[in-house]
Amino acid sequence: MHPTHEIELAPGAEKLGLPDMLKDLIGQNLAAHPEKISDFHKLAIRIGLTVRDADVALTLDFNQGRLIILAGIQEPVHIRVIADSEIIMALSNQTIKWGLPYYFDTTGKEILAAIKSGRLKAQGMFLHLPSMIRFSRIMSVR
Repeated sequence: MHPTHEIELAPGAEKLGLPDMLKDLIGQNLAAHPEKISDFHKLAIRIGLTVRDADVALTLDFNQGRLIILAGIQEPVHIRVIADSEIIMALSNQTIKWGLPYYFDTTGKEILAAIKSGRLKAQGMFLHLPSMIRFSRIMSVR
């Protein structure tokens, strides 16, 4: 197990609000669920996150135990997640069973409905499926 991890905001990201929330959410998840630290350390990927209704875009730059949250979409990104804030919050409440996101409860069905309707887009997730699963696990408070 990796004892340490770093989560920081790049200059300018602190002005957006959402980066602070994500920093706290991921930090608290790792503190409450030390088994998730291994997933955090295995992530070496850039994820672009656009929250349409809040008019916020940011990049999560994971590098094996370190996360830097940057303002705006900083290319290159490997996975691009586009959704409204309500769906982003649902992702943080997603149940994880057997190490995988679970889609057969109320929250999971809401996420699937958002994908089907286009309210949630995750471009590049199939090319980077193991990283997307790890990201889902560290984002989930469950």
